[in-house]
Amino acid sequence: MLAMTVAALTQLGCALPTGILRSRWAMDDPEYAEKYCDGAEKSDVLGKLKQASDARFQEDASGMFVSSGVTKRSDADDGLFTVDIGAEMYATSFMTARASLMGMGNGDDWFTGVDAGLRLQTPSRLAPFVGAGVYAGYAKEVVSADDDWIDNDDDGFIDERGEDKERFSGSLAAIYPEVGAHFWWTPRIRLTSYGRYMVTTEGRDADDWQAGFGLAIFTNPNLP
Repeated sequence: MLAMTVAALTQLGCALPTGILRSRWAMDDPEYAEKYCDGAEKSDVLGKLKQASDARFQEDASGMFVSSGVTKRSDADDGLFTVDIGAEMYATSFMTARASLMGMGNGDDWFTGVDAGLRLQTPSRLAPFVGAGVYAGYAKEVVSADDDWIDNDDDGFIDERGEDKERFSGSLAAIYPEVGAHFWWTPRIRLTSYGRYMVTTEGRDADDWQAGFGLAIFTNPNLP
């Protein structure tokens, strides 16, 4: 039993990124490896913290991300589920630019559009950030269709009770500030959490609170 436990812990340790087990977390990167090749002494607490948190080498990294979350509209009882897929690049070690396709919906209301923004963050493994962005898209809604003389659900019956249809209900644009934090799980994989306040063109009653989590995979030109 003890042997099995030790084996399981060993396998778990191998699966964890380097920095979870020791402070030099990004030795795959040549710039980082050259800087910390010897490592800090065990008694050098500040040196250990520096090499455990340093992510300045991520400058020029770029990659793809996916995120999801919830949006609560001020004028609606139900929230909207969000899905975001896009690309992001590190213009510097402390600033990123991103663009994505974003969808929001709850079964009745649907918004589809594009999102873009900038973030300023600390060049560290755990990186709090502040940012701003813009969103532009269009909306669809589900409405009653039991009196339009069309078989909207293709079931062979026209205008039966409870028949619905989707229709275009207008455009939507928003600007937003945001706050959040990144965590580099490995030099290539980054986790993100964020919160936003969407200031919409439909008035303050239609403004949104949005929160979500994301996963990004980056390619750094310095990495082999």
